[in-house]
Amino acid sequence: MAQGTLSAAEHQDVLNRMILPAWTSGAVPQEKPVVLLVAGPPGSGKTVLGDLLLPVLSLRGGAVRIDADLYKAEHRRYEALLATNVRTAGSGVRLDTRRWQTAVEEYVRTHCLDAVVETAFGDPDEAREQARAYRGAGHRIEVVAVACPLAWSQLGLLERYLGDGAGAGRYVSWADHDECARQLARTLDVLETEHLVDRVTVVRRGLEFLYANELVGGVWVRPPGAARTVEAERARWWDAVETTVFRRSLARAQRALVRAQTRLPADWLLAVERDAERAAALAEPVRRTVQPIAAPPGVDYHRLSADEHEWIFQNLVVPDLGEIVAQERPVVVYVMGAPGAGKRWAAVMVRQALRERRPVWLSGGRFKAAHPDYRRLLREHPRTASARIRADYKAWQARAEAHVRDRRGDAVIEIAPGSEAAFLDDVAAWRRAEHRVELLVLDVRAPDSRQGTALRYAEVSRSGTRPGRFTTAAGHDRCLTAVLECVQAVEEQRLVDHLTVIRRDGTAVFHNTLGADGHWTGPTGAALLARAGQVRPYTDQEARRFLAGQRELRAALPQYRREVDAITRLAWPLLPPEVQPGRLAFTAPTALPTPRSCAPAIPPCLAS
Repeated sequence: MAQGTLSAAEHQDVLNRMILPAWTSGAVPQEKPVVLLVAGPPGSGKTVLGDLLLPVLSLRGGAVRIDADLYKAEHRRYEALLATNVRTAGSGVRLDTRRWQTAVEEYVRTHCLDAVVETAFGDPDEAREQARAYRGAGHRIEVVAVACPLAWSQLGLLERYLGDGAGAGRYVSWADHDECARQLARTLDVLETEHLVDRVTVVRRGLEFLYANELVGGVWVRPPGAARTVEAERARWWDAVETTVFRRSLARAQRALVRAQTRLPADWLLAVERDAERAAALAEPVRRTVQPIAAPPGVDYHRLSADEHEWIFQNLVVPDLGEIVAQERPVVVYVMGAPGAGKRWAAVMVRQALRERRPVWLSGGRFKAAHPDYRRLLREHPRTASARIRADYKAWQARAEAHVRDRRGDAVIEIAPGSEAAFLDDVAAWRRAEHRVELLVLDVRAPDSRQGTALRYAEVSRSGTRPGRFTTAAGHDRCLTAVLECVQAVEEQRLVDHLTVIRRDGTAVFHNTLGADGHWTGPTGAALLARAGQVRPYTDQEARRFLAGQRELRAALPQYRREVDAITRLAWPLLPPEVQPGRLAFTAPTALPTPRSCAPAIPPCLAS
């Protein structure tokens, strides 16, 4: 007799005296009984799912919960086997617990009872025979499979093991875990293609619906696809929320593993001490990368994994570039300005001028939109959405530029530079590729460009069609400083072939061309002009247009009223005296002097 195997008499006694009364009482025969096969690899969350489904099925008159693991505690040798070797205790009683499960299932079929059966679906042949037995007994067979990434099921095993405390432990080896996970899709495919069950549903861990199929008149309502759904879910790249939850769950399990050192035998801990590391390793291909951020909690997971980053570039970014037309003398035109300066319309103007050469339009906004988190971040963090995905979208833009350069195509690049050094490196790459480089700079005051970012956000928010971005004051000023530094550098070092400065209305205020001798053909002064433009007084018409925009923003963005007022204060010294906010044309009346007890009037600019 194998270790842990009971005699036939004792086996039957435990079944009749303990197991059947405990698990089948309360269930009544059904005219059309139903069996739910809850399937998934160990650690995937089958027990949680079974706990939720059992009360629902029991509404028909009670249902039986069936799982071999439920019967281990009834085996008189199980505690001794655990004390001897936690790794082999389960296998030591497996023959008996499996026989008990078989007997309970036979009882359910014979008495036409509803049942919820937990199964790993680790053997397609066993699942085939199980389904045929229930169908022969007249049961409707429904399968609910848990599609679970290997990292989560491995972590689930560790959490379950530690959660049992000084109890059973329920150890599962890596080999058994991986084999069950591998066979799940194959088993589902057998059950669907051979029409052995009446309904198949696939859910994520956490009960998020993924797939359903039902057999009607002997025909599936849709082509079988449960197996593909399970495989796709296992390989699916996680988002930032999933990565965060996994990382925190893993950290909790590691802390629990440390605490368990005081209450579990050393060999019990030795059996699973590397499970946390294995779970982390299994997550590597699909999880996000952690990156530091300034706001609490100090890190986030919006950086894509290497595989997802590459897939998006090849399948989304490159096709979106369109056809690249090779040119004998290719040209790249940078349209540069601070956020909100109006780069988009200027880029459209340049592209229209080059339309016969079919230039490729390269803009940070296009690459941001390719990031799967961008729209959600715009809704939740409109001020910092771009910063949180900067590593990915900047990498895509750099590769897209190289893609165009290698094919000798023309390009129009919208840019709000982050730094002088990064821009100069980018220019050098185009020049090495023998492109003619032109720079178009938007001469726009800081109050106007900051107002532009706010108006853009207000307009998009008002339409409700998509979330909008709203650049922070610090981000705007950093880019504006970089614009001025870049203009000075390219002019002093003669790094572009043509340099133009225009105002927001399209008026050109400066242009210069680099001659064949490497010197400017005209007088320099773009850098001084750009800096002077920041303190250029408003005309009366410009001032009234600016103030109208501010009134619109105060009404549309009450949550950002402090920032709107800060923009007004920034523009105040440049506005004509007669329209400067806060100046009151006021003559004190002589007939009715203000009583001494009255508080002084507060100017509108301060009251706001």
